[in-house]
Amino acid sequence: MRIIRRRSGSIAELVASAKISKESDLAAPIDERLKKGATGDLLEKLYRIDGITFREVNDYIDFLVGAGFYFEGNPDLCKEAEEWSEAVGLKQVLEEVVMDILVGGAGNAFVELGYSKDGKDILALRVINPKYMDYIRDPVTKNVELASDLKPVGFIYRSPDTTIEWRRESIIKNGKVIWRAKTSRDDGRDRIAHFKLFSIGGSFLGITPLEAVYKQALIRLNLEDSVGEGAFRSGSIVAYVGSPDTPRPSREIIDSIVNDLKNVSTESIFGFPYDVKLERMPAPDLNGKEQLILYFAAVQSIGMGIPISRHILPSSRLAIRATESADIDFERRISSLQDRLARAVREKLLFRLFYARRRVTKLSEVPNIVFRTKSHTVLRETINMLSRLGRRDLVRRDPELEKKVREELGLPTSFIDRELELWKADKSRVPEHSKSKSDIEVDEDTVRELQELIVG
Repeated sequence: MRIIRRRSGSIAELVASAKISKESDLAAPIDERLKKGATGDLLEKLYRIDGITFREVNDYIDFLVGAGFYFEGNPDLCKEAEEWSEAVGLKQVLEEVVMDILVGGAGNAFVELGYSKDGKDILALRVINPKYMDYIRDPVTKNVELASDLKPVGFIYRSPDTTIEWRRESIIKNGKVIWRAKTSRDDGRDRIAHFKLFSIGGSFLGITPLEAVYKQALIRLNLEDSVGEGAFRSGSIVAYVGSPDTPRPSREIIDSIVNDLKNVSTESIFGFPYDVKLERMPAPDLNGKEQLILYFAAVQSIGMGIPISRHILPSSRLAIRATESADIDFERRISSLQDRLARAVREKLLFRLFYARRRVTKLSEVPNIVFRTKSHTVLRETINMLSRLGRRDLVRRDPELEKKVREELGLPTSFIDRELELWKADKSRVPEHSKSKSDIEVDEDTVRELQELIVG
């Protein structure tokens, strides 16, 4: 099972940490290192017209968020988090967040938190078009402008007809203050959550792997267009008109024959003089171009971190083994990215929710959000491992373990929740022996059937 480590600390601790950092003898300045490459508009166009790019982006969305999530921690807060996530459509919001990170936002996604008028709840979430969003920057250096606590001064939305700034003490829309902080708890910057999965050290903004493979994708698309256009034109009919006696037929004769051939089909019957010869346009030489197209497709998949075998079938046993290894590596990368996304959701959404509701004062009190795995390989390995450990008396059955397994598989947990409450109330209880009557002996056939059930 995965153990997700989370950074913890209260607001006071975070402010104190920033103060220590500010007062420390550090000579290096805080500079924005990110330089813009392919813009979100170009990446979005690539996503729309290229099938491999489309599938790779949606693979990330499916594997990161598609299987859903659950919460771990204080049972009451977990229940609140589940109800809130359903009310605001958190799963759909996170799917759009991943989409913006990879495509439209070129590594970045911004979500506005819709607080209630009294500031004591978050009632809605809205994903903002990232091409209009940025941090407030110094007008001279163009670096992200920092406040005294070493946090960014705020965020700015700038479109052709609207400008909005979210600052600590106020929110300003088109030059008019529409919100002011009333207490020390209020912070206008908390109404914007910035998400990123990939970034360069020292940069406040994220990057996307799609930008790194943009050039390879364009080259491959141009090759595909060239081959496809040549193959399509190779079916055209060419009419050779003329004879040794009339080497240069009139324009009217040629146009007449062309018009006759425009609607040609297998059932068409034409009669032409002996000096008209019909042939098909020769097929282009595709030797080597197919491998070149596959090469650029493979380079793109390597850059995106997704096995090419998910889009192109392997042709040999050796390739199949390499495919299985690549799939496992991909699943491990997805697990790591899920941890990053979970940490960001916990800090930028769940903490602000429960802090607004006066339910917590420290990040460590906030439930963890855990994303389920969509990988059948990972699930099979987990089932096999637990089965083997149980048969060797290295794992005993207890409600916490069973609940964790059930939540990961998306199975009901109501009965286990009740059993877990009794379990925690009785401090003297220990896990039952793995071979006690209350346990179920799991043999190889049962494990295999369960695996097939999960794979579907």
